[in-house]
Amino acid sequence: MSCSDTNIRKQDMSRSAILIAFMFLMFSSAALALDWPGYMHDNARSGVTAESLVLGDLDQAWVYESLVPPMRAWSDGPPWDSYSLGNSVPMRDFDTAFFVTVVGDNVYFGSSVTNSVHCLDVPSGQQKWFYRTDGAVRFPPSYSNGNLYFGSDDGYAYCITASNGSLVWKYCPGSDQRVIMNNGNLITMWPVRTGTAVLDGKVYFAASLVPWESTYLCSVDAETGSASGAGLYKSSGGIAPNGAILASDQYLYLPQGRYYPQVFHRSTGASAAAISGTAGTFALLTSDGPTTGFVYGTGLFSTSGNKLTGNSDRIASYPAGKCLVVANDTSYAITESCSVETTSGYKYNYITNLKALDRTDGGSVKWNAPCNTRRFTVILAGNLLYTGGVGKVEAHSITDGSVVWSAPVNGRVRGLAAANERLFVSTDTGKIYMFGSGCVAADFNCDDSVDILDFVTFAADYLKCTDPETPAICQDLVP
Repeated sequence: MSCSDTNIRKQDMSRSAILIAFMFLMFSSAALALDWPGYMHDNARSGVTAESLVLGDLDQAWVYESLVPPMRAWSDGPPWDSYSLGNSVPMRDFDTAFFVTVVGDNVYFGSSVTNSVHCLDVPSGQQKWFYRTDGAVRFPPSYSNGNLYFGSDDGYAYCITASNGSLVWKYCPGSDQRVIMNNGNLITMWPVRTGTAVLDGKVYFAASLVPWESTYLCSVDAETGSASGAGLYKSSGGIAPNGAILASDQYLYLPQGRYYPQVFHRSTGASAAAISGTAGTFALLTSDGPTTGFVYGTGLFSTSGNKLTGNSDRIASYPAGKCLVVANDTSYAITESCSVETTSGYKYNYITNLKALDRTDGGSVKWNAPCNTRRFTVILAGNLLYTGGVGKVEAHSITDGSVVWSAPVNGRVRGLAAANERLFVSTDTGKIYMFGSGCVAADFNCDDSVDILDFVTFAADYLKCTDPETPAICQDLVP
C-alpha cells in the first residue's frame, strides 16, 4: 500500500468519524428537545420543562408583530382594588399577551385581535395558516394527538387539525343567543375564557361571563366533541371563571379572578369544594406523591397546603406572590409589593424579588435576588429560570438567582415558553419573539431537507478547512 493510499484511507476514516460524531450530536439534541403542548406547558400550568436551552444559541431570530396589542377582556384595575386585599396584581390578569403552544416546527397562538388561532413556522416565523372564530381567543390551543383544542368568546370550544387548521368539531354548551358588547365586539353571554385541558381523551373547559348567570362546566369527547357518555357532561353553576382551567387526576380547578377558585370532580362535574381566601387568576398544580398541591393567587402561606375536605388535593398560596414554579423541594417565586404616593399625583413604587423557597421546612428563603425591573412571569427550563420583565427577558441561575443571560424586547413580558432548543417570549404589545436557531440545524447542501448528505457535505467542507489553499469556506465552519 502506497503512502497516498494510506492518506486516502486516513481521510476516509476522518470523514466517517466526523459524520458519526455529528449524527450522534443531532440525535442526542433531538432526544433532549421537547414540545410545549399548552398554556404554561401542561394541564397543571406548571411552567416547567426538562429541556435545557443553550444560552449561546439564544439569538433573536424573528419577531411576530400584531397591528394592535391584545384586546383584553377586563381592564387592569388599580393595584389597591378592594377585592385584591392590597396586592399589586390585578385580579383578572389572564389575557395580557399572545401565549404560545409549540409542537415540532409549529408555534400556535390564539389572538384577541384577529379572533383566530394562528400557526407560524418556527424556523422562519412565517404564518402557515390561521383559523378564524367569531370571538376573541384568549389562551393558546392545547395540543393532543395531532389536534388543537381551544375556546372562544363566541361561546364555542373548537377542535381543529394541527397540520392545516381544518375544523374537526365545535361545541357550544348553551342555546341562549343573547349577546353583549365587549371591546367593540358583540360576544355571547357565555364566552369560553378558561382555555382547555385535554386529559384521558376528554376536553375540559367552562363557559361563563357573570356569576348571576349559569356557568357551563363541560367535559366533551376529544375526537367527536360529544358531551354524552361516561365521564362526559355539561353541568351548570353560578360562578364566573376567568383564567386557565387546571386538571388533576381527580379534580378540575377554575380560577375566578375577583373571587376565590372553585374545585369540581373531574368525573362528574359536581362541586367538590370552594377555596376561601384570596383570589386572582394565577394557579398551578404540583405533584407530591399521593397528593396534588394546588398553589393559587396570593395570601397566607402553607408549605404543606390545606387539605380539602373529602379529597387528597392540597391548597397553598404565598404572600405577595405574583407567580412561581415548583421543582422538587424548592419553589421559585416572584414576589412584589406596591405602595402608592399621592402627594403629587399617583406614583406607584414596586419592589420585586425572585426567591427560592424551601418546601421542606415551612418555606424558609434559600436565596433572594432583587429584580431591577418588575417581573410578570417565570418558567423553569432544565436548570435555569427565565423571567419576563419590563423591556427584557432574563435567565437566572437556580443556585443564587443571578442573571446569566438577558435580551431586550419591546413591552412587558407576560408569556414565556421553552421548546425544541428555542425560547419564545410574548409581550403585552402583541409581539412574539423567538430566540434560537432561525433555520434548520443541518441542510448544509441547501436542498430544504435534512438527510445524510448534509453531514457528508459538512464533513467534506470541514476537512477542506485543513488545506491552507481553500480558506474561504471556513468562515462558517471553524471558530
